[in-house]
Amino acid sequence: MKKIKMSDILLTVCAIAIVCGIGSLTLRGKKTTEKLIIGDWYQQWSDSLTFSIYDDGTVNVPGSYGLGKWSLVNDNQLILSDFYGETIILKIENIDADNMEVRQVIDGKESQESITFWHTADGAQTIRVKGYH
Repeated sequence: MKKIKMSDILLTVCAIAIVCGIGSLTLRGKKTTEKLIIGDWYQQWSDSLTFSIYDDGTVNVPGSYGLGKWSLVNDNQLILSDFYGETIILKIENIDADNMEVRQVIDGKESQESITFWHTADGAQTIRVKGYH
């Protein structure tokens, strides 16, 4: 049987520490869809707030009565329900820290055209070319 040297143990421990460190940095840098959704949203070309999503599961749609609820299904379907229970389903095509591109789902079918929402009114005035962010 081969003897285990102290240098082999130290080398193994260092390798494990490096792998764990890189893994935690990678995960820390990624934001989950749920975290990216939180905040104010302005529809492309609009100065008016479209809706605000809060981390407690509520949503505020200006001009509607009370707070509604929101949920995220399969990490790509945003479901917004107003105070009265009327629901809008938005399939998230792309999301980052600045904007999200969605397609509305009506009667189980996705709309042909996508809608882009921005976290700021200034961002909503930005021209966005696919492939460039």
